[in-house]
Amino acid sequence: MKRTLAIFIAVIMLIGCISTGAVSAASNPTFKVNGTAYTAKAGAVVTYTVNMTTPEKIENGQFIIYYPSSVFTVAEVNFDKDFLGSPIVNYSEGVSGEIDFNFSNYEGFDFTKKHKLVEVKFTVTGSGSGDISVSDKAGEVVVCNLNDEEITDKIKLEETVSGASKVSNKKANTLTVKAAKKAVKAAKLKKKNQTIKKAFTVSKPKGAVSVTKVKKGTTSNIYKKVTVKKNGSITIKKGKYAKKTYKVVIKVTAKGNTDYKSKSVTKTVKITVK
Repeated sequence: MKRTLAIFIAVIMLIGCISTGAVSAASNPTFKVNGTAYTAKAGAVVTYTVNMTTPEKIENGQFIIYYPSSVFTVAEVNFDKDFLGSPIVNYSEGVSGEIDFNFSNYEGFDFTKKHKLVEVKFTVTGSGSGDISVSDKAGEVVVCNLNDEEITDKIKLEETVSGASKVSNKKANTLTVKAAKKAVKAAKLKKKNQTIKKAFTVSKPKGAVSVTKVKKGTTSNIYKKVTVKKNGSITIKKGKYAKKTYKVVIKVTAKGNTDYKSKSVTKTVKITVK
């Protein structure tokens, strides 16, 4: 890229054959940004922002942003406030649209601290799927320093999305919990704490497991007197208890991981004091 690269100030919007009809909830389009899947409803405005950090001041550069034109139309393009003039912006038709722009300033632009390079507001006007991306193909992203030396491989680009929901491809957690019916003698409870083993069993959790007691549903006069542990045991503090059946409601949560969603199961353990 030469020093003579001009600052073009132009915005050209070509109107493609994209339907502006509503997209039903069942056919909400999906798109990916940097490997993360998103979805948005018809008429929604999705904001795609590219932030840039460079190791030194830059003189000129060029970028191409690709987007699925079957899903979006471009509503607005905003560039970094420090640009002296808007770079040239061209919109092209086709299955995948593109936004091409370049910039130049002999005095340089300071991106040594991360800030916005460009912000594109898309309106969801169609269905289908595709990717939004800043092309990393050779020659399609070029950044030069004040000596007109290319430093593309030293820059850092960060993409963000707002106005859309992330799509989870995680599988359902296989956590299962089984509550038991247990008994304890009143005479023993009167003398010391009693730990009831295998009051409940936890099977096939995906991710870290936590167990808590739930006040609602638990027999009120023992809620503060019981301790639950993820190994399935319940400890009852010593004291005088009426001979009857008590309910202890537990909530078991498996946090999940990169492949599985989180899941919570609530069960009631019945403990009879004899």
